Amino acid sequence: MTVLQKATEPQRAVVLTALSAEYRAVRAHLEDVKEETDTNGTVYEIGDFSGHDGAAWKVCVVETGVGNSTAAVHAERAINYFKPSVVMFVGIAGGMKDVSIGDVVAATKVYGYESGKEKREFEVRPDVFSSTYDMQQRARAEARREDWIARIQGRRKQKTKASVGPIASGDKVIASRRAALYHFIRSHRFSHRYCCEPSNQFSSCPWYFGLAQWQD
Repeated sequence: MTVLQKATEPQRAVVLTALSAEYRAVRAHLEDVKEETDTNGTVYEIGDFSGHDGAAWKVCVVETGVGNSTAAVHAERAINYFKPSVVMFVGIAGGMKDVSIGDVVAATKVYGYESGKEKREFEVRPDVFSSTYDMQQRARAEARREDWIARIQGRRKQKTKASVGPIASGDKVIASRRAALYHFIRSHRFSHRYCCEPSNQFSSCPWYFGLAQWQD
């Protein structure tokens, strides 16, 4: 079953986040939330979510913590345990171009900028992960709509837009435009990416990010 099909029973989605603030933002959109623990001891919260087309979803949320390896482990466990129709990694990122604070970016490709060869200068050989075709198509369709904006909690509804395109990702949290890594990313074939996400690369999940503000 693809995400485009309707079902008589609620479909199941898994949403992974790295940080508690991201987790709470996802949880705030769910109803009748209940806790569930898998056989490994991982604690999930599961709630109901209604799509704009009336489709019913059971959304399972888990906070993975920061780091690629732990995120990959949590993703594999959640997929095996829940057998979801779709898995998403959701979080906060820093904008690189054509985006503003509060915008949403759905990633078509994720470029791992820390992969490469160490010479006199670091030679970038980025890992590239892609979201599935049907998820990219669904993201583009939703980005063309405006009814999703009504779900935003806060005061930025009128200024928020959605984009679909590539992002850059690595283990380091870049909190400033003055950071050496920020300039490294800008100068090494990543300047056309919409945003830079701080952590958690794994290829099984599409990525959805809200844009946060650089500290300077």
